[in-house]
Amino acid sequence: MAKKNQPIEYRLLVRFSYDERQKKTGILFLLETVMQFTNFSYFIDVKDSINQRELQWTLHGLRAPSMNMPSTGTARFQKVYFNLPKSVRFTLVKTGTVKAETELSFSGTSVASSKSASAFLKIYTDEQAYEKNRVSDVIIAEPKPDLHREQPVVAKQLFQKKK
Repeated sequence: MAKKNQPIEYRLLVRFSYDERQKKTGILFLLETVMQFTNFSYFIDVKDSINQRELQWTLHGLRAPSMNMPSTGTARFQKVYFNLPKSVRFTLVKTGTVKAETELSFSGTSVASSKSASAFLKIYTDEQAYEKNRVSDVIIAEPKPDLHREQPVVAKQLFQKKK
């Protein structure tokens, strides 16, 4: 099967979220890679900064989870912001000058986004669309051969019966 051209690297869901513990509504930002990892479910290392109407996330790579149990899945980062203004300019900085920018507007219980200026980020403001498109967005990692279980050629020759 031919690999399809996958220009995006990250998916972002922005939606309202209610925090039961704090008893208030915030805005959830959930970022995940389109690449699915086979050994660990990594965390995306993000440094965020807010300056008036500007919210910027700078990517600093991936980090392995602290647990010892292996698992599969995409790398993720999520954060809920409370008391954001009615509109913010969201910028995701990948490396140096590579950026994705969008204008996000919050009204009532809906979130609207202008088109992203970069092809490496796909933005969703509807959780159903986010989940529905997961299959077409995410790249499933191909299984790799288990090299530890294959016998080396030399070992195979030693175990062959002599005639």
